[in-house]
Amino acid sequence: KKAETILLDHLERPSTVKLQALILIIHYYIQTGHFSRAYMLTGLAARAATALRLNYERPELSFIAQETRRRVLWALTAIDGQFSVGLPEYETIPHTIIYQRLPCREDIFSIGATPRLAHLEKDSTSPVSLLGVCIRLSKIQKDIMRLTRQLALSEQPLVHLIGLVQEIQKDLWRVQADVELSFGYQITSSTHLIAIQNDRWFTRYLQISITWHQSHCDLYRLFLPGYPEAAPKIIIGAMDISIREHAVRQCHEHVERINQILSDLQTLPSTLVLPHSIAVCAYHATRLTLFLPSSPDVNVPLEMRDATAKVHTAVAVTETYFSSSPSTKQIVLDLQRLEHAVNTEPESIYRELCGPSPPFDQGFYRHGHLAIHSLVRQANFVDDGYD
Repeated sequence: KKAETILLDHLERPSTVKLQALILIIHYYIQTGHFSRAYMLTGLAARAATALRLNYERPELSFIAQETRRRVLWALTAIDGQFSVGLPEYETIPHTIIYQRLPCREDIFSIGATPRLAHLEKDSTSPVSLLGVCIRLSKIQKDIMRLTRQLALSEQPLVHLIGLVQEIQKDLWRVQADVELSFGYQITSSTHLIAIQNDRWFTRYLQISITWHQSHCDLYRLFLPGYPEAAPKIIIGAMDISIREHAVRQCHEHVERINQILSDLQTLPSTLVLPHSIAVCAYHATRLTLFLPSSPDVNVPLEMRDATAKVHTAVAVTETYFSSSPSTKQIVLDLQRLEHAVNTEPESIYRELCGPSPPFDQGFYRHGHLAIHSLVRQANFVDDGYD
């Protein structure tokens, strides 16, 4: 509280150090459940960042100064993503205004001296960093969410939709190739992740793996008839049957990989501190796992009995690692609700997942709908001025 007061008293004189402190304060408010205050302070932090032009490179500065500016800026985009969830009106630092490089590797950053940095970069196979990969995947997810919301408003088939999907798929393949080339880590391997559980950056590898698979699910669920985040019926109906079948296979394959990762997490120490995004992926993977065998329009080799077991795993993982976090409280509660439903009334799961149709224009409702993990939704802003 004292640090926040100092920063607000000197609001008109921002600096990188002050902005770092403000980001820590915002994270504190998020972790203690004060989402509305965190959101308003994020707006101030974004203003400070653009005032300092952190979204631009400063080649005349020292390496450490440049890299610090980059990391502060990209840290803000990570916070921004927890609030905006694909809605531009909630963005404070959109990717379209960022002209900074991605953060460098941690071992390069720790050296700090430019001559030694140049030597290391020359010897290394690639300057790709794990943190940079996490940021790239976050941007891909944001692009998919934005596409999903835009499609919700479409009233006719889109000629270029498949081309957009293919471009996003290529971005995901490029991420996979860079990670394998730079770190020798196979994102698609079901055993490689557990084999490196003692690695210093295990959590980043975990985040990369589960987010990469979830991005595929987010992308191809657009073509699942009846799914809440699917494209409108008029768009899906205009697609060739082979495209829809491919989408179903992709969703099934990648959600199974996520479920395997969640199962593997049960064998690891419960003292691990995992990022918020792991809970989000577990939530969406669980909903998709239950939808696939319950939908009358989808044919996959997955029995509801097997899906139920995977739901129990997801609930156990989220309860273990996220039950004490206010930002993931709603995720844990909703997963518990789905677990109860599948245990008591499995025939009602399809209805539980799809929910009732809104009593107004469904396209506009789906476009502006805030996900359960959106911190803006959990902030519960209310205009009480009329009272």
